[in-house]
Amino acid sequence: MRLRLLLSYLGTNYHGWQLQAEGGPLTIQGVLEEKLAIIAREKIRVTGAGRTDAGVHALGQNAHCDLTTLPSHNLAHSLNALLPWDIRVLAAIPVDTSFHARFQSKTKTYVYRFWTERAFLPPQLAPFVWQTGPMNLEAMQEALPSVTGTHDFRSLENSGSDIKTHVRTIFAAKLERAPANPYLPKHAPELILSVTADGFLKQMVRNLAGLLALVGTGHIAPKDLAGILDQHKREANPARTAPARGLTLARIVYDNDPLLAKNPDQSPEHTANGI
Repeated sequence: MRLRLLLSYLGTNYHGWQLQAEGGPLTIQGVLEEKLAIIAREKIRVTGAGRTDAGVHALGQNAHCDLTTLPSHNLAHSLNALLPWDIRVLAAIPVDTSFHARFQSKTKTYVYRFWTERAFLPPQLAPFVWQTGPMNLEAMQEALPSVTGTHDFRSLENSGSDIKTHVRTIFAAKLERAPANPYLPKHAPELILSVTADGFLKQMVRNLAGLLALVGTGHIAPKDLAGILDQHKREANPARTAPARGLTLARIVYDNDPLLAKNPDQSPEHTANGI
């Protein structure tokens, strides 16, 4: 029996999604497989839709696993009783054995959050934002059309992955000002970047966030992004990789998805604000 899992987690205390060698640092996959094995009474391998890096969060990660039998009529509840508080199973549903969480995904949406107030950062927000100081929102928005569409994105890829192609399609990239929090002193706005694509290269969104921050602080011009992308090499990108804590895997879409159909109006931008 194949099971699909919809997962939400805080990445702060974990060394990313991917299972490490025995005795290695904690990972989301490793903890999930350990708890599933207790319930199912067999060794379970969980396949995730994406391998989030150390410190990266997820609101809508998807995964699948195969069980000999369904050990509980409410597996999500049983798993959550065993899992640490910062990993939650939002849904667990039986699917056809042909379902593959990674290969059958149509789009993925990541959200990156910038905190542009230099004077203070509320500790409740600190694990989820990059405190950059003031940035020019309009200049950053002007730069975004350069990254939409189908491109070779090697200029936004860090080394360390073995893949066949560096070409990806970004369907939408938006940068918006979040509503001011009325419970805080007057402050510069939080900016929320959302990027939806058919797939992403290693640390691609974090490198895009770093590049946009250079635009926002006036170190490069919006028109420079196209030229940087056209060089097809990370060395052409002068930006640092933005911190992992600002990034959330917000949503993964599949054809005829029964889990997303319950919330058709839910946008990744709004869900990211709920973290």
